[in-house]
Amino acid sequence: MEGSAVRCVGTALVAGALLCGPAVALGDPPGPPTTISVRATPTQIHSGGRAHIFGAVIGAPPGSEVRLFASPYPFPIPNKFTTTTIRPDGSYSFTVNPDRDTRYRVDVAGTPATALTEVQVIGRTITKIKALPLGRERVTVVVFHPRGLHFSGRVSWWFASGRGRFARVRPTRAHRLSAQVVVLSTTVALPAGRFRWRACLRASDGLALANPRRFARCPGRGYHGGGSLPYGFPGPGAIASAERYLSGRAGRTAIAVIDSEGRLSGVHEHWTFITGSVVKAMLLVAYLRMLNERGQHTVDPDSNSFLYPMINVSDNSAATKTWSIVGDGRLYAVAHLAGMTEFSISGIWANAQLSAADQAKFFFKMDSLIPREFVGYARYLLSTIAGYESWGIPAIARPLGYQVFFKGGWRGTSLGQLVHQIGRLEGHHHTFSLAVMTDGDPDMNYGIDTIQGVTGALLH
Repeated sequence: MEGSAVRCVGTALVAGALLCGPAVALGDPPGPPTTISVRATPTQIHSGGRAHIFGAVIGAPPGSEVRLFASPYPFPIPNKFTTTTIRPDGSYSFTVNPDRDTRYRVDVAGTPATALTEVQVIGRTITKIKALPLGRERVTVVVFHPRGLHFSGRVSWWFASGRGRFARVRPTRAHRLSAQVVVLSTTVALPAGRFRWRACLRASDGLALANPRRFARCPGRGYHGGGSLPYGFPGPGAIASAERYLSGRAGRTAIAVIDSEGRLSGVHEHWTFITGSVVKAMLLVAYLRMLNERGQHTVDPDSNSFLYPMINVSDNSAATKTWSIVGDGRLYAVAHLAGMTEFSISGIWANAQLSAADQAKFFFKMDSLIPREFVGYARYLLSTIAGYESWGIPAIARPLGYQVFFKGGWRGTSLGQLVHQIGRLEGHHHTFSLAVMTDGDPDMNYGIDTIQGVTGALLH
C-alpha cells in the first residue's frame, strides 16, 4: 500500500534481502591529518640547567600519547626518552636537563606526526688571572665537560696590551685533570696595565657544547677575557724624569732600569761601553760558581785574599788573578745565565764590552746567579765597598733607606773620562736595578754628578 511503503537511503541486496542503513555519501573526504608543533625554551642552557619542550597537537584527541626521543651529541639515531599525554586544550610539555647539545624529536603515537627541536648546553668554566713577579701574568681556564668526551688538545693563545692588536704567543696543551675537567694555562710577560687574552682549544669533541665565547679566528672552542698587571717601581713617571735629566748631560750616556716587576726600560740601554771595572762583579760570581762546582762550600782564606780587594777597593791586580783562574768561558757562562746579550771580551778582563741593559739584568738577578752558600758573602762584598768609592747610587739611595749592592768603574778613554755605576737597590718593599754608563765626561766628578742626578730623579 502506498501509505505503508518503505523508503531506504543506501540499500544493499544480500541473499535476496534488502537491507537499509544510514545514509552514506560515497567519497566523503577523511578528517584533517594529525599535526604536532614543538618549541624549546630556552634553546641554550648552562650546564646543570633545565629546558622546557612544549607544543600543541591538532587532529588527535586529548589523552593521546606524545613521545619524546633524544639524540645527544654526536647526534646518533634518537632513542625514546619519555612520554606524556595531550591535554584537553591540545597542548603537551616535557622538562629536560641535557649535559651536552641534544636534538629532540616528538611524535604522536600511531600517527606520522613529528617535529624536531634542539637544546644547546653552555659548559661551565672557571677563569683565573694571576699577576706574577717579574712582569708576568698567568691565565688559567678550567673547563668542565660531560664524562666520556675528549676535550684534550692543542691550545693557541693571543694577547694584546691596552688597545693594541692581538699577538700570538707560544701554544700549550690542555691538561686533563679528571674525566670531566681539563685545564688550559699559560704564563706570559706583558707590559704593565690592562691587557686582553684569547685562547682556542682544538678538542676532538669540542662541538659537544655550545660556545658563545668563541671568536672568529678560532676553529675550536674559544675563550677570552682581560686583566691588568701592576706597574713596577720606579714607575713610568720617575723613569721618564731620569731619562730627561740624562738627556741634558754631556758625553755618551746610557741608562737602564729593571723595575721591581722585572721590566726593562731606558735610553741607549743596548749601547756597548768598555767595562771600566764593573765586570769585576761578574768575575766574583764566576769564581764563586767555580768553587761550588768543585764541591767547595766556603770561601777559603786564599780566595778571599784577592776576591775582597777586587770588590772592596776595585784592585786591578786582584781582578787579573781572578780572571786568570775563571777565564773567559766562565764569564760568558755567567752572562748567559743573566740573560745578557751584548757582553763580549777580548784579550783581558779590562777589555770587556757591556751594555747598561746587560748590567741591569745581571744585578737584578744577582742572588739567583750565586750558589746559595755564597750569597751572603757576595752581598757583603758588594754592599760594603770602601767609602771613598761609594759615590753615585749609594750616596743618594742609602740616606733614603735603601740597601745598595753596587760596582763602579772609571778610566780615561779616547773620548775623555769614562764613569759607570750599576746597583741593585732593596728597600721600602721594592727591589730594582739601575745601570748608568757614561763616556766622554769632562772629568770624573762630572760623571759622578750624572749618576747621582739620575738616581735622585728616580727616587724623589
